[in-house]
Amino acid sequence: MKILFIGHEPYLNGASKSMLNIIDTLRAKHKIYVLTSFQSGDFYEELIKRNVEILCYSFYRWCLKKENNVQWVKHKFRWYFYEKEINEITAKKVAKFAIEESIDIIHSNSSVINIGALIKKYSGIKHVWHIREFADLDFQMYPIISKKRYFRIMNQYTDRFICISNAVFNHYDLLDKRKKRVIYNGVDSSNLIEHTGNMKHSVNFLIAGRISKAKGQEYAIQACLKLIQKGINNFHLYIAGSGGLQEELPSQLTDFVSVLGLVKNMPELRKDMDVELVCSTAEAFGRVTAEAMMGGIPVIGSNTGGTVELVQDGVTGFLYDYNSVDNLAAKMQRMIKEVDLRDRMGRQAREYAEKHFRIERCVDEILNVYNLLLSSRESIVKK
Repeated sequence: MKILFIGHEPYLNGASKSMLNIIDTLRAKHKIYVLTSFQSGDFYEELIKRNVEILCYSFYRWCLKKENNVQWVKHKFRWYFYEKEINEITAKKVAKFAIEESIDIIHSNSSVINIGALIKKYSGIKHVWHIREFADLDFQMYPIISKKRYFRIMNQYTDRFICISNAVFNHYDLLDKRKKRVIYNGVDSSNLIEHTGNMKHSVNFLIAGRISKAKGQEYAIQACLKLIQKGINNFHLYIAGSGGLQEELPSQLTDFVSVLGLVKNMPELRKDMDVELVCSTAEAFGRVTAEAMMGGIPVIGSNTGGTVELVQDGVTGFLYDYNSVDNLAAKMQRMIKEVDLRDRMGRQAREYAEKHFRIERCVDEILNVYNLLLSSRESIVKK
């Protein structure tokens, strides 16, 4: 099978890591092509390491952050008078290439780009659209075109939508239900670490992901402050992720919080962690949640988005009331005090993750989608 994947970013964020995991599992038996508009960056460097054919063409996003009205008008102007046309030109070129190469499947990796739909339009090749984000709830991104037209184009030029959680499935309620299915992200075996935890009396908490308001590092810091105020001091919070904190750490937390920056080897870091925090506004899935659980680490997560589906409250971790620092601190306090509970949750988290989040399971389900689409194509040809 020949598959053309389409990347949307130069970075190695969750969506791109998930796509690379799929490619790594598929490329032994299938011919993989990747279309990207970036010729540098961590994502491109990872593609170079793999035996895949890379296509580099300019194309633009059709969803952007709505910072203010003036900026939004500029975005619209640039889209309608330049970027939209560039996307059309690129789509025609890639469609011609795809037809000549007899590509079987086009696989878009994000809802924020429409280039895959355009390639489908000009080639007729089966198009699978992976919906990996809420867009508005998690990244404050919105379509440049009208919502009605946005969903009409998606439905018209897509053969199957893959939603990474039931939360995403329900959020995109204007997509054709007959074309939608839920497939959880998979994480690779490198996350199956021998987690021993730290040997000290202190409990290590980790919050991972780019530092931003949406990821909720500030809530974790405030919860730590609450613990200190209660006289609880046998813990340490590690913050791993690109970017900087909006405010300096309170002086009381200097010895209790470490900001690590971008960490390339997360499995190695997690070997010394006891509990992972997911304080996001709305995770579409929560790759770090799945990775932590695969590593035998219980998770304290906000009761929002896909986190509710991944964390079994009281079994593999705790769910807390989003926006309630007191509730988060209370869950952290239980993890600090109840060692047996923490260890049991860690074991149960790993068992659950191995059953539901293995990359092999994810890829098998995606291949089933591909094969069903291609079998329907074959039956039409025979008729």
